[in-house]
Amino acid sequence: MIHEILKKIIFSNKTIGNIVFAIYHDIPHKIRISILTKYTLRHLDRNQTKIFYLGIPAHKNLGDLAQGVCIRNWLKKYYPQIPVIEIETDALVNTHLSVLNDLVKVYGVNDFIIFQSGYTTTDLGGHADEMHRAVMKALPLAKMLMMPQTIYFQNDENRRRTSECYNQMKNMLFLARDRISYAMAQEMFPDIKIKLFPDIVTSLIGTLKFEGSREGILFCCRNDSEKYYSDEDISKLMRRCEKIGKVSRTDTTKRGSINRIVKHANQYVNQEIEDYTKYKLMITDRYHGTIFSLVAGTPVIIIKTTDHKVTTGAEWFKGIYDNYVYLAETLEEAYLLAEKIYNKPLSNSLLPYFAEKYYDNLPQIFDFCVAASQTK
Repeated sequence: MIHEILKKIIFSNKTIGNIVFAIYHDIPHKIRISILTKYTLRHLDRNQTKIFYLGIPAHKNLGDLAQGVCIRNWLKKYYPQIPVIEIETDALVNTHLSVLNDLVKVYGVNDFIIFQSGYTTTDLGGHADEMHRAVMKALPLAKMLMMPQTIYFQNDENRRRTSECYNQMKNMLFLARDRISYAMAQEMFPDIKIKLFPDIVTSLIGTLKFEGSREGILFCCRNDSEKYYSDEDISKLMRRCEKIGKVSRTDTTKRGSINRIVKHANQYVNQEIEDYTKYKLMITDRYHGTIFSLVAGTPVIIIKTTDHKVTTGAEWFKGIYDNYVYLAETLEEAYLLAEKIYNKPLSNSLLPYFAEKYYDNLPQIFDFCVAASQTK
């Protein structure tokens, strides 16, 4: 939307447009996005029903970008007539040009806010939690849907501050995406509606069909502070697995231009899933690596990370995709599972359990929770 507005502004006159376009690309991203978002908000009709999608993913992690793709698809499916205005976290906080006041001025009584899913109810880094609190304080009566979150706070004061802020909200539904986060949410947010809900990317499982031969083992392993095993440990396991089949390695965080990857998120996510369909087996410490593997119909062995996100997230699949999801407590166990699973005959076709059981019902759940809050 922002790029279309930019074109209308600067290309009414070609010469002026070329000058402005050149200057535009020299402006730091944070400032550029704030200016264009302000323009967008100031030209909205307060009386027209709108959806504000806040904290949209703006980096190279395909897991977060896939959440964005799925959230947009979900909004398009269930709210097709309502315009969606997307705003980055850094346009609301972490800037001298915050659009928060502009958002408050244009927010109407029939509007609602949806927050990006992921690891954003946390003090581990980034500005997402700060943004959530800023928006909530500015719009305490707004209807808000917090898409599935992993919760983790290192600092008790940060935890208390977030708890206090969320509990003031009158019309918010908070979705926790694993049992540990759900228990934390119940403790931290006793005054708001909370539901245990799977990551929205699970809604893709069983919705795509793939044909073609499969061969080899794909390792999808992270290279950040959340990794539990060293690169040397992973490399040793990969060498052992070469006895079973050919081995390759990838990650859901991609190299290349941030702008290009974000702009073409749908294409990158689809290609990632397509790549996974070429393998007989996946080994991963990435939560969305696990989900992408299931979307591709590829069995997956999950190895540990430093926190609960990946292993507790895997609990969603127990009793549903038992022949496709395995949890390894050690790398030795991962190897033994790989030997066992590699040649196991499978249809590579899964049912769309999460789309049908959860996300098809979420609009009604959200409406019900907001209505219940308003009758108190």
